[in-house]
Amino acid sequence: MDLQEAICPKCGGPSPSGDICGACRASDIAWFSCDGRVRLVRCPNCNSMRDTNGWNDCERSREDLEYEAAISAIHLYQDIKKPEISIRLDENSKNRTFAHVSVKGILYDQPVEAACTVEILWQYDSCDRCSRYHGNYWQGVVQLRADGRKATLEEQERAKRIAYQAEEELQLQGDRLSFVTRIEEGREGLDIIVGTQTLGEQISREITRRMGGKYSLHPTLVGEKEGRKLYRITYAVRLPKYTKGDIIYIRNTYGEILGAEGKTISYLDLASGIPRTVPESTPSRYIGTVRDGIPMLVIYQDGETLGLMNEETGKTEEVPVQSWRKIISGERVHIIRDEDRVLVV
Repeated sequence: MDLQEAICPKCGGPSPSGDICGACRASDIAWFSCDGRVRLVRCPNCNSMRDTNGWNDCERSREDLEYEAAISAIHLYQDIKKPEISIRLDENSKNRTFAHVSVKGILYDQPVEAACTVEILWQYDSCDRCSRYHGNYWQGVVQLRADGRKATLEEQERAKRIAYQAEEELQLQGDRLSFVTRIEEGREGLDIIVGTQTLGEQISREITRRMGGKYSLHPTLVGEKEGRKLYRITYAVRLPKYTKGDIIYIRNTYGEILGAEGKTISYLDLASGIPRTVPESTPSRYIGTVRDGIPMLVIYQDGETLGLMNEETGKTEEVPVQSWRKIISGERVHIIRDEDRVLVV
């Protein structure tokens, strides 16, 4: 060694700055530590995971979660450069995996390395959502009914789709407890039982927005928790009195209902063939529905008159031609009667 060269005051080795050399500094620092055990809690029903913030949905594999757990158990000194971590998983049982960890890095220009084993313990517990769901928990019920009639099967199926879509949207937003507990079919419509009032409100709002009608809220006090009153809410959803395919008498003419949205109804004017939209409150009278129309065979057209025959009975009758509608002999149509009037629908 050149006598002019600076040395480390601790080991006597070369030190460019004359201070303690990198090797001595590195040897004095506990640059690596490893937690011996990590616990992972998973719901056996939906695979969600619990952490310090509560339960969260999780679609990741067991292996990915174990790698992440092993990484979280490793603690490196802040001055470590270019760390290289190698992990080998050894699954011992359903509830236990050993992660064999080796670490390399550079500390004050000195290569360092270490190794440890992390025990990963799996625990299984029903999450908040599954506990409530399987316990038949609910905070509200959406009662689907129709004004002056029974809700049709088509309307009920559409309402179910809206309910499950609302459930999915809220859960994607992180509202884990917004779930449809169950759906009960009754003589007049559906009861959609929900886990949160947020979901009940959204289902009711979406049904009336897409299918027409209106809804109202009816809370019932069911108890108290920590000084706060607890309510269950009934959302009374009332669909319009008419549904698609109904025939009505409105504004001195006959119309076939095309649909309802919000507080309006749309119908096809059977006299002119023009679609019209009017407020739901417009005075009208129910005649029947195209689903109950009597099938008839067109046997001739004579000027402004159509000759029709009931193929089951063989009886014939004449009805006025609808100027906007092209009907040819041999075509099958349906008729609905309103006292002495015969309507081709």
